Formats: sequence, C-alpha cells, structure tokens
Amino acid sequence: MFKFIDLFAGIGGFHHALSSLGGECVLACEFDKDCEKVYRSTFPETRFVSNIREITRNTIEDEDSVKSNSEIEELVPDHDVLCAGFPCQPFSLAGKGLGFSDRTRGTLFFDIMQIVKAKKPRYVLLENVRNITSAQHKDTWRTIISSLREEGYVVSEKPTILSPHLIPENEGGAPQVRDRVFIAATLDTTADAFYLERDYFKDSHDPFKDWSIEKYLSKDNEVSNLKKYTCRDEEVMWFEAWNYLVENINQDKIPGVIWISAFNSKPKIDDSMAQWRIDYLKRNSFFYNENRKFLNSWLNMKWGRYQQKVTEFPPSRQKLEFQAMRLHPTQKGRTIRDLVIQFRQSGIRVKPPNYLPALVAINQTSIIGPEVKPGINEYRRITPYEASKLQGIDGAVFTRANADDRAIYKQLGNGVNVGVVTYVAKRFLKDLI
Repeated sequence: MFKFIDLFAGIGGFHHALSSLGGECVLACEFDKDCEKVYRSTFPETRFVSNIREITRNTIEDEDSVKSNSEIEELVPDHDVLCAGFPCQPFSLAGKGLGFSDRTRGTLFFDIMQIVKAKKPRYVLLENVRNITSAQHKDTWRTIISSLREEGYVVSEKPTILSPHLIPENEGGAPQVRDRVFIAATLDTTADAFYLERDYFKDSHDPFKDWSIEKYLSKDNEVSNLKKYTCRDEEVMWFEAWNYLVENINQDKIPGVIWISAFNSKPKIDDSMAQWRIDYLKRNSFFYNENRKFLNSWLNMKWGRYQQKVTEFPPSRQKLEFQAMRLHPTQKGRTIRDLVIQFRQSGIRVKPPNYLPALVAINQTSIIGPEVKPGINEYRRITPYEASKLQGIDGAVFTRANADDRAIYKQLGNGVNVGVVTYVAKRFLKDLI
C-alpha cells in the first residue's frame, strides 16, 4: 500500500482513483465548504484540513509568515504521492530576485511547493485546466516546471493533456469532453520525464463511433422529480421551431451556423468585420436565397405556448449551430430530437449524442432530446446522477451529504475525472501499484 495526500481535493476525484489502486489518503485539504461536506461524508476516516495555509503559514493572511520546513514536516504525514488539483493563479515576473519560490509567493502553488520542499514526496501529480499551457500563460507554465526541477524533480515540459472521451471505456474513459493538464514529477533521476500523447489511441479508438451517452442516461421513470429537469415551455418552443426547419427544409447540406439576422438577399458586409463574420453572412445569404420561399414562411410561423415568431426569440436563440452533419448527412431522418443541445451565448448548439460537452454550471448543463434514448419522452437536462457517472463518481456521495443540485453541478464541473486520474496513475505510479 502507498500513501498519498490530496490537496485542493474538491469532492475527492484523486482519492477515488488512487484508493482504487491501493493507495491510502493520509491528509486531505479543501477550502470550499460544500465540497468539504461531500468529501468528509465520503471519506470520514481521512484527516482533513480546510485551508492549506493552516499548514504552510503561521498567519493565514500573511504571505510572509511562512512556516519552516521542519514545522511543515511535523504537520504533514509521510506520503509517497502528493496530489493537487490546484487553482491557476498569475505569478509575479519580478519578485525580489529570490528565484522561482519568490515568483510564486502569494499563490496557492507556492503553498504546494512549501509542502514539497518539506516532505520531498517521491511523486507529485498535479492537475489543472488546459489553458495553463497556452501562450497567454507560458510564464506560469515555465515557472511551475522550473520550481519542481529546482527541488530535484524530473518533470516533462511537454504537457500531458487528456480528456475522458479520448480514452476507451476499458481504460477509464467516459463520453465527456474534458481537457485537463496533468503534471507528473518524480524524484527518481534515472526515470524518463513522464509524458502521454493526447492522441495515443487515435488508431484504435474513434470517439464518434465508440461512444454513446445512452448507457449513462436514465429513463424518465427512473428520474426522481423529473419535472425539475424538464425544459421550460419557452425552451421547448425554441427547439420546436428549429426542429421544424431542419426536418422540413428541402436541402441536404445546411450551414453549420444558421443565423436569422443574416437572411438577406445580399450579405451586409463592411471592411471592419472579422473574416469569420463575413463568411457567416455570405453563407447565410446564399442559404436564404436558395430557400427563400420556405424560410419566409417559417419566419412567419408562431410557436409554442407563447405563440412567438423566431424573430421574437432572444438574439442568442435566433442562431442554430448545427454540429451534427456526420449523424445527419442528408435531410432524410434529420432532426434535433435525437441530439444533445447546449445553450451558448453564440447560439443554440446541437451535437450528436456520442459524447457530451464538458460539465459546467447548472445554467449550461447539457440538454438531451427525447429521441436520444427509448424511455426519454421530453427535452430535459442531464441529472446530477447522470453527470456523476460521467465523472466516475457514485451519485450516492451527494445523497449522503444532502447536497443540492446547484452545488452538485458546480462540484462536478470543477472536479477531476476519476477515470482519467486512474489512467494516468496506472502509468505514472506503476512502481507503487
């Protein structure tokens, strides 16, 4: 058995994964009270600290009151693996000339490194959003890697970026897009720096063909308080209007973005416009001219309980992002009733039901059409229980903690995917497992 600590633990994604591989969590830390409630009820035997700075500082609010290595060493149990899904914060590029430690002072990564320095765990496994590797954050990325190397760790500068939908089910994958960066560092100076290719399975695993969300969904009669997740009347009105268009317009190929305000005989273009906008305007003008009679009739129809025309919908509901051409390459059988729907500022986005967009806050929770699975009869949002399965967590953990839906969606949206952590850990910690 190996031992690990779980910093910025959320609801325990790292804990679920590593304990399934034989690990014992000897310390957990999480600041969010809702997450803490779930974590404590799931792992009641684990020693828990609410604020990492209770360990690393003498005065929590004072960034200069850092405890000594010996003080931190006494407070943190011995462990083989330090895990942390840490928040990304901007680092100072100036500092006082004291090296990487000074550049990270005041950030939570600094507190992680204080524990690393004091305890020198054999392995460090960190997780963060993909954006931390972007050009915008290149200095932050370099500082993280350099900080670990300064403490004697072997770590790859090339980021390991994985998503559950890119990993086969038997390897821990799930039909959810969720790109995350994993930073894996070891004190073993004879080891190669750990790095996994994002498209490792590209020759044997096709996410479009190999995944379906159907098995992760419940039938209506299995959902408690179904009405809570069923779409509102105005939302159904929007879907009905757009569904009529995609089902009845006599054209096989329709634009990827259908934009009502661009239905003009000639595209209204000026020199100040971005090229993507010009392209949309041209395509929609061409689409309108080809189907003028049908579209004019459709624009004058009234829909739903509120009897609104599509031109009376909110602006973002007057755009359809049709990203389902692979599933519906022709007009025959084309519908949005068998698709996944997401409300976005850019429009109503519809996608095939092979995998879901990343879990996010409740107001952007994915909606499933009534023909995605037999036994589902109305447009509705995925439930917390269904979202839990996509994250590899038993939904019972939320029932035990008496968590409400809004907190659950937020926690799952911020959490680490258990299957992906398991996949990484099997390869990175193979000497321990």
